Amino acid sequence: MIKQNIKFVTTGQFVTFYNTCRNLSANITVKDIENHRMNINGKELSELMAIRLGLPVTLVIHGDDEQKADRLLQKYRVS
Repeated sequence: MIKQNIKFVTTGQFVTFYNTCRNLSANITVKDIENHRMNINGKELSELMAIRLGLPVTLVIHGDDEQKADRLLQKYRVS
């Protein structure tokens, strides 16, 4: 399992994130840092749109191609 903080700045990033995630076998979950009960499936564009732009969230990657997913999604990391 890989966890990291990420952030979306534009709505277009939701679409590119979704397009990347849907081609991976790993489970991709985005969790609101303030509301840990809010679990968003990274493979569901409609759920991603619930994320507030500009605020960090926690990305959780779990599955067979975790390392590949981590590499592909690193551009969303919060420095």
